[in-house]
Amino acid sequence: MNEGPGKVLPFTMNDTKTPPSNPEPAEELRQLGAALSALGRSAFAGGRVLSAELLRKARTIVDSAREEIDKLAEKEKKQP
Repeated sequence: MNEGPGKVLPFTMNDTKTPPSNPEPAEELRQLGAALSALGRSAFAGGRVLSAELLRKARTIVDSAREEIDKLAEKEKKQP
C-alpha cells in the first residue's frame, strides 16, 4: 500500500469505523488532517531547530490560511 508521510489511505470495508453516508466531506477532512500532519513533520523533521524568523513566517502563512478558510466558510453559510 501507499503508506508513508503525506499518504492517505482510502476507507476500506475492513476498517472498523462505519463509512459516512456522504464520504466526500469525511475524505476531505481526512486529507486535510494528513496535510496538517505533513506540515508538522516538515517543520520538525529530524528534530531540527528552525530560526525564530522562519517560524514567524510559517505562522504568518498558517494564520493567512486560517483567515481564508474562515472567509470561505462564512461565504458558504450565506449561500442558499
